[in-house]
Amino acid sequence: MSVTIDPRIAELLISRLCHDLVGPVGAVNNGLEFLAEDDEGMSEDALALAMRSAGQAADLLQFYRLAYGAAGAQGADWETLTNLCNGFAKAHKIEMVWPQNVPATLPDGCVKVLLNMVALGAECLMRGGRLVVSLAPSGSGFEVKLVAEGEGVRLREEAQQGLADHVDVAEMSPRVVHAYFTRLMARIRGGDLDVRPYGGGQIDLTANLPF
Repeated sequence: MSVTIDPRIAELLISRLCHDLVGPVGAVNNGLEFLAEDDEGMSEDALALAMRSAGQAADLLQFYRLAYGAAGAQGADWETLTNLCNGFAKAHKIEMVWPQNVPATLPDGCVKVLLNMVALGAECLMRGGRLVVSLAPSGSGFEVKLVAEGEGVRLREEAQQGLADHVDVAEMSPRVVHAYFTRLMARIRGGDLDVRPYGGGQIDLTANLPF
């Protein structure tokens, strides 16, 4: 499937990435400032803050490098994928639950789609919770499923706009772009993304991809 992506999508994704990095990078800066002005014996706390925040920023950068960048098109091994998602989840104070059995072969683009589904699922868990992943052949294709579970889980109105069949890119905001980009990644790879809220604090995200 040949798709031309509007340059505005790249601009909005960069805005989204920078927004997520402002917090941890700012905390690193604060920690270093406390170290420089340490006249109250707070050096250990300041160093811990800087190190923790630097680790969080690094986790987010590595995750987005594959989720948004060209590196993700090449895929990743299972250990790298799970480590990236676990780091991202930790930064957002949620839990990842992985399947015990992983298919030996994953379709092209599966890694990039899953990474973006994880980011979209995390958006739904505003009070914490967990993301449960399952991967399995389905008919002539492959199903990537992510279940977001937690108190107050919900799909933001902006995300619903981004998942619509027809989206006006010119009117899109950084709060809409990630949902749009996630579905776009599935559709570029010949599949599609379905997101359904269910009762009992659960939202199902399912991508069906061809082999």
